[in-house]
Amino acid sequence: MTSAKTSKPESSAMKSQPLPAFDKLYWLRIGLGAIAGYAANFLVGTDYFNGISIGILVYLITYYLARFTWYRKVGNQGQSKILFTGIGGFALIFLFTWMLFFTLQTAGYSV
Repeated sequence: MTSAKTSKPESSAMKSQPLPAFDKLYWLRIGLGAIAGYAANFLVGTDYFNGISIGILVYLITYYLARFTWYRKVGNQGQSKILFTGIGGFALIFLFTWMLFFTLQTAGYSV
C-alpha cells in the first residue's frame, strides 16, 4: 500500500500580517478629546447628558474614520484594537478639558 502524498500549504499563506502601528490613531483621539471637551462646554454647558453624548459621538466618528480609511485591511483581531486604542486617554482628556473650561467660565473668565 502506498500512501498518497499530500502537500503542505506554503508557510507564506499561513503567516498573518502584522498589525500596523496605532500611534496615529492614539494621538488623533487625544487631540479630538480636547476639542470635544471644549465643544461640550461651548455647545451645551452644564447639560451632562448632551455633553457626554458629544464625547461618545466624537469617539465613534474616530472609530469609523480609522476603520474605513487607515485600517481597511486589518482582520478581526485588529478591529477590536482599533476600537480600544486610546479610549482611556480620550475619556480623561475630554473630561479634563470640559471641566477646565466650565470652571473658567463659571469663575467669570471669557473662554
